[in-house]
Amino acid sequence: MTTTTALGGTGGRRRKAPTIFDVAERAGVSHQTVSRVINGDPTVREAYRSQVTDAVAALGYRPRAAARALAGGRSRALGIITAGDALYGPSSTAIGFERAARSAGYHVLLSTLPDEPRPIDLSGALTTLLAQDVAAIVLVAADNRVLDALASLTIPVSVPVVVANAVQRDALTPAAPSVAAVAIDQAAGTTLVMDHLFARGHRRIVHIAGPAVSQESEVRRATFERIMREAGLEPVVLDGDWTPASGFAAARTIDVHAVDAVFAGNDQMALGVLHAFADEGLRVPDDIAVVGFDDIPEAAHFTPPLTTVRQDFVAMGERVLTAVRAVVEGAPMDQALLRPELVVRRSA
Repeated sequence: MTTTTALGGTGGRRRKAPTIFDVAERAGVSHQTVSRVINGDPTVREAYRSQVTDAVAALGYRPRAAARALAGGRSRALGIITAGDALYGPSSTAIGFERAARSAGYHVLLSTLPDEPRPIDLSGALTTLLAQDVAAIVLVAADNRVLDALASLTIPVSVPVVVANAVQRDALTPAAPSVAAVAIDQAAGTTLVMDHLFARGHRRIVHIAGPAVSQESEVRRATFERIMREAGLEPVVLDGDWTPASGFAAARTIDVHAVDAVFAGNDQMALGVLHAFADEGLRVPDDIAVVGFDDIPEAAHFTPPLTTVRQDFVAMGERVLTAVRAVVEGAPMDQALLRPELVVRRSA
């Protein structure tokens, strides 16, 4: 009688799952090196890391997966990958997710990407987490470079992936076919800013945008430009990079006699704008209004206190866990974007 093996072949004998020694032989390295790679040891040479990652992908190696399947259990580990920077939004989302996951009985394993992420960096982080037998992986990034790397993966990802802070809803990839996205409505937040500025009589508005690699920055910029044009106004956009220094530099180029409001793409850039205007002897908001985005804890204590858009990153982290449980446990998933709110203070 012909039987089907666990790996989809036919015959009377079950095919043996690949071991760490099989990976080592294929990669041409020691099994100790394989262990160091899958456990994220940063001292491993890049060439060896690449060889091991390729071997893991080719063999479909995943430690302990077979034993867990035979036991009929489900992993209570979740992986999370974050960018290497410490921006307030992604960091707060990751913290909110970890706390919610811990309350739900999961433990979270962290892997970080460098500031300039490459596809090999994402592959390495995924390989490391998969080796820990996680039930799902959360990717906290709205960076187009990371999402492009996700879409072009060559290693198989056998667990669901939930992308947090991503605007795109179609980040599906053959390597990771089960992908869900959770996001805050950036267009709605930008609309709140513009409605408020228009209601205060401002028409000559400059937007300082975040970096082009950020999806959130792209949406805020595009929404600002659309609203200005719909109002019959010419949109003026200056480039920033999320830092106070970039906001300061952009503000120094503004002709304050031709502008009555500045919409900064985040609160840190707004801080730089306030600094520049204070140096020029301008009174905010009497001479010019300033609005930010995010509502970082310090925003209420800027001089003057900053009008901004509050994004509830704790709720975002909790929503990410809900999405993870939906794809892992079959629970209902809320597809709605989270709504931000405008916090009006003295700067506008």
